[in-house]
Amino acid sequence: MGDFAYVREVLETREAILVVDDNPTNLRFLQDILCKDYKVYACLSGERALEFLEKRIPDLILLDIEMPGMDGYEVISTLKMDERWYDIPVIFLTAQEGRDKELQAFSLGAVDFILKPISHGVVLSRVRLHMDLEMYKKRLEKLVEIKTAELLHTQDSILDMLSNMTAYRDNETGAHIKRTTFYTQSIMNRLMELQAPGYEISVQYAQDTIKSSKLHDIGKIGVPDGILLKPGRLTPMEFDIIKQHTTLGGHMLDDAIEDLGTSSSSFLNVAKEIVMCHHEKWDGSGYPGGLKGDEIPLSGRVMAISDVYDALISKRPYKNPFTHDEAMKIIRESAGTHFDPNIMEMCEPTFTQFAVIVEEYKDENYEKKMLQ
Repeated sequence: MGDFAYVREVLETREAILVVDDNPTNLRFLQDILCKDYKVYACLSGERALEFLEKRIPDLILLDIEMPGMDGYEVISTLKMDERWYDIPVIFLTAQEGRDKELQAFSLGAVDFILKPISHGVVLSRVRLHMDLEMYKKRLEKLVEIKTAELLHTQDSILDMLSNMTAYRDNETGAHIKRTTFYTQSIMNRLMELQAPGYEISVQYAQDTIKSSKLHDIGKIGVPDGILLKPGRLTPMEFDIIKQHTTLGGHMLDDAIEDLGTSSSSFLNVAKEIVMCHHEKWDGSGYPGGLKGDEIPLSGRVMAISDVYDALISKRPYKNPFTHDEAMKIIRESAGTHFDPNIMEMCEPTFTQFAVIVEEYKDENYEKKMLQ
């Protein structure tokens, strides 16, 4: 790398400071102090500073308080109301001493203030201190971001493992779990988009519902093989036993929820809703609790649509698969009895995505083979 290229690279990676002062002499003095270590930009007014910030975000701002027009207090108040600028550290420059001035500066969000006349050593030491603090803060935020991503990845891997255990035990394939997860995602995205009265949901709840949908049949792990793997239709007694997979799955999640505590087990709480309630029906004729209407958690109502649709389009020993149109006709006819009619109406535009999901995630690509 040539000398000029190296110098240019160093300059481009240096931290940037915006100095705002209506006195040109002060601006030049501060630029001379800081230019060796930082890129320095200068503005003669608060209004000019805001125009500059529309184009570039500095690492720190040195802001004069006493300026004609927009003073420093007004400038920092504007910064703190805009998410683009909220986190920029601001050091006030002022010729006015007094505890009330200090309190006002810090109450508005300044990190420090420097008294005029400006001292070369004070400016450099204060700027370096806050630059170092800001760098430490960013490193810490990045570390938290990395650790959070690692935790979420581990969480997702465990969910996949648990859902695969269910797929190995059941006649259904892993594609059923894949497909129902994506159906649920398309419904939740639509509800998030609409935020209709009574159906307002947070991003976190939507994510927890999508993630936890993989566990909807985890209770089937505890159902006897003779019933779970029976190739034909179940007898009424056998059906009563297999219905218990909902409560059994809920009990399986209870210990984990208790161990993690409410603050860190949100997705497991939603998972329990889904496990317990995805066979409840809008008219109260479902199981295990005979819940009716809004008594059924939203996650359970959404999962019911996903689960039944996939059961209809899937081949079983006792039936051929329905086409997408045939399956949707049955589901639409069950709005208000089996399914939440409001969700059915609001999510009508998303149901065309189901056919695409079915085509992409075919059973034969996700078969789970048991050892013989």
